[in-house]
Amino acid sequence: MTSTSRIVRSALALVAVLLLPLVGPLGVASAETTAQDQTWQLEKWDRPQRMCVQHGTDDRVHQSYFIFAVTGDWSTDLDYGMRDLPPGWTSTESVLPPGSNHPDPDDGGVTINGWLLVGGPVSVPMGVYDAQIRVSDGTVTESTPVEIVVTTASWLDCMQARG
Repeated sequence: MTSTSRIVRSALALVAVLLLPLVGPLGVASAETTAQDQTWQLEKWDRPQRMCVQHGTDDRVHQSYFIFAVTGDWSTDLDYGMRDLPPGWTSTESVLPPGSNHPDPDDGGVTINGWLLVGGPVSVPMGVYDAQIRVSDGTVTESTPVEIVVTTASWLDCMQARG
């Protein structure tokens, strides 16, 4: 692993840690389909992660990250990405290779093992877009909600408006 790669991964881990107070503790995401032998789960927050986007009429693009954690053990690739994004927006789609991720036995904390780069035009209609992070092993697909808020309010006011 190159030193640049280590720096980028460290920076992403730091961002994930800093975002945790904004999204709250973890819970378990709901499954769209179930399998009796499923050995992994997509964790979800007590409330959806939120991205606040300053609306504009020009051709600027907003980009940011959503984070997620898959826990348990999995022996096949887990495909992940997003759906229900605002018009013209995209996200990274990738795979978590076979592996495991278990809560810390002392404090229950889990390692963030997924980052999704999300971006699109700031000129989309203002509003709250209820998007989904989705993870699938090809048999079971789980999802957890996120909010993309396109507004004229400041970032701080937008984040505080969620209550």
